[in-house]
Amino acid sequence: TIVAPTSLHYLTVNDPFPGGAEAVDTSLKTAQQTADLSVAGADNNIFGFGDAYGWGWWWFSHTELRDDHAALFATYLPAGTYEYTYVLRPSIVGQFKVLPTHAAETYFPEVFGRSDGGVFTIVK
Repeated sequence: TIVAPTSLHYLTVNDPFPGGAEAVDTSLKTAQQTADLSVAGADNNIFGFGDAYGWGWWWFSHTELRDDHAALFATYLPAGTYEYTYVLRPSIVGQFKVLPTHAAETYFPEVFGRSDGGVFTIVK
């Protein structure tokens, strides 16, 4: 969830994945697609619409699921609250520390925000 008290320009959000989990790129056309990931009119990718997929995804002009984090980019983000959702696949049982998410304006890095870290537990 991103809360922008004012409009932001050239925003970059980096959301690290916990160890023991990897991102699932649902935009790939693979045989292991699950029915609940498809959204009518959304071309069956992670950029869906509605409660299950977050609100405000259309403001992000570019997204990347990298090996260790999700990167979101918005040229312009109006003031408001946004929720971006993606799918992680747990792969190793255990407790893992999660680094804080960091968001900042590219050309004004002094305008930034950070979430708190946490512990992510994967059980069998």
